[in-house]
Amino acid sequence: MSKLVKSALGGVSALVVTAGVASGQATPALNLYGNSGLIDMPSAEPQPDAQVTGTISGSKSDRKVTLAFQLTRRLSASFRYSELNDWTIAGADNDRGFDLQFQLLEETDMLPGVAIGLRDFMGQGAYGAEYLVATKAVHPKLRLTAGLGWGRLSGSSTLRTGANPQGGVPTTKQWFDGDIGVFGGFAWTTPVRGLTLKAEYSSDEYTREVAAGAIDRDSPFNFGMEFKRRDNLSFGLYYLHGSEVALRFSTAINPKRPPSAGTRERAPLPVIARPVNYSTSTDWAAQPNYTATARKQFSAVLKEQGLGVEALAVNGHSAELRLRNDTFNSSAQAIGRAARAMAFVLPPSVEEFVITPVVNGIPASSVVIRRSDLEQLENDAMGTEKMFARADIRSPLALPANGEFAKDIYPDFRWTIAPFVSLSLFDGSGPLRASAGLRADADYYVTPGFSLSGSITQRVFGNQQDEIPPASGLPRVRTDRASYKREGKTALERLTADYLFKPAPDFYGRVSVGYLEPMFGGVSTELLWQPADQTWGLGAEMNYVKQRDFDQLFGFQNYDVVTGHVSAYWNVNHGLAAQLDVGRYLAGDWGATLSVDRVFANGWRIGAYATLTDAEYADYGEGSFTKGLRMSVPLSWGIGTPNRKTYAIDMNTLARDGGARLDVNNRLHGLVSEYQRPGLEAGWARFWR
Repeated sequence: MSKLVKSALGGVSALVVTAGVASGQATPALNLYGNSGLIDMPSAEPQPDAQVTGTISGSKSDRKVTLAFQLTRRLSASFRYSELNDWTIAGADNDRGFDLQFQLLEETDMLPGVAIGLRDFMGQGAYGAEYLVATKAVHPKLRLTAGLGWGRLSGSSTLRTGANPQGGVPTTKQWFDGDIGVFGGFAWTTPVRGLTLKAEYSSDEYTREVAAGAIDRDSPFNFGMEFKRRDNLSFGLYYLHGSEVALRFSTAINPKRPPSAGTRERAPLPVIARPVNYSTSTDWAAQPNYTATARKQFSAVLKEQGLGVEALAVNGHSAELRLRNDTFNSSAQAIGRAARAMAFVLPPSVEEFVITPVVNGIPASSVVIRRSDLEQLENDAMGTEKMFARADIRSPLALPANGEFAKDIYPDFRWTIAPFVSLSLFDGSGPLRASAGLRADADYYVTPGFSLSGSITQRVFGNQQDEIPPASGLPRVRTDRASYKREGKTALERLTADYLFKPAPDFYGRVSVGYLEPMFGGVSTELLWQPADQTWGLGAEMNYVKQRDFDQLFGFQNYDVVTGHVSAYWNVNHGLAAQLDVGRYLAGDWGATLSVDRVFANGWRIGAYATLTDAEYADYGEGSFTKGLRMSVPLSWGIGTPNRKTYAIDMNTLARDGGARLDVNNRLHGLVSEYQRPGLEAGWARFWR
């Protein structure tokens, strides 16, 4: 078994673990590139919206590991690492590439689906091609595909080269240029359950492979058989170009379809409706100890719901509850449960509920709900939509003078010891490198907004320390990663003092001092302007940092830098978020990063990013600039119980020194945005849960 397959199995197995449920609809077949297609050729069928697919394929001439994303209903992207056997591209025996496909026309009863695609359009061009393809079901069991191809799919022996020696730059001048090839084929779903037979005419001449003697192309025809189980696991066996056998294994998960149906969680409190002739008297508010008594009641009631009380202020007709949510991944669900608790505890005269979620000691927003709306809409067929329309989401103000903070909530010490896995995906030495061990985390919340935090790791096994550092013409701010892993077997990952504050209603601030991340320590400051009812905001961050010693204890190296960015945040709609960061990076280069993420109501995020700086391509090294795909997976999605833990996976083509940003905790937009209008709207469907 090759090193590629061995290392890739660990990454793809993560998809297998969570791919335990049928999607409920047939998914289009995949090709050897891990995308919708026949065998080598593409098809015009999109995968189900939001699908994430992992594929391992291999033949005599190459082995591929692909992660593919159906970013929108029409647009898909994939990221692939290939190990080349007995042939090379630009002198290398491996290649990394991006693919994009966009569906121009959806299939109808009369017309085929039509898609346009770019294959390996940012690499050295080992598989570089463009195509226009159509697919049509002519029978419930038979689908036909035909298309036109350019580049590698042109049916020509002409070779393309990358845009520059480092690769990684879009080869736009070559797109849809030159000779045009024709390809096509069919897929037949047999009466045998899960079995599909395929055949295709390939317009790929395999010019480089044939020239190097890696394969013999005796025929343009390819044949295959595929077996699919439960729509998210599939296996393929193929006979290619009359001379070799290929295998494929694919597995898929979908953020919209959790592994287990429903969730296992405590039922919410019922909404206690006031009687028709309820008392409007506010005499109770004159009781000197009422707020303290009510706060204790809230603490008891909300503790059973997995929530905490930071503060409470009550007067005759209005009450503000400052809420801590340590349980629910859906911020709207936490707000909804707090509103039910207020209806359960407070006297009938209190009509206005002000729920202010508090994150790390700072209020993120205030959600104002009328008690009468809560009573009226609980069982309304359109209650979710109506409640969101009537709720007032605004920037939080200072707690009223009669408010009382919980006396038993600060100081608060929390710690965990748990296994960790550190992944390096698709770097120059393989598709996957990993380290695993134990991590001890501790957080001491001294007062609201002020905390001390630390993290220690003990690596037990792994191979990240064996990575060969790539060439770089910039200060080595990231490419010495293997040295940090090798010498930091027992490492002080972070040790910081953080102060979060609100200088004005629409502003948030942060100051962090200490060992900010595994490779750098120093001082980090940030200011965010983000009105709670607004879909966009602005931020600024300034840092002075020094590079840490490789052993990740208390020492520093000589390199230091002032780095910082001005950032713009925009929630395009309730499912799409964009961010632009402009400034100076760790290696001293100046530039900008654009990132776009699709955000799901259950906490999933899938996105892409790209960074361009003034670093010369030759200094940056292979890849030419930073780009990648990323996703964030909430633990609650997989286990079916409330949990705020998430796991982030970053698929960067190559981790280089150019465009590298400080990895500091508690960045403000990430902390508060889920409790502001766009974040609440994305998950408001869970308000009544």
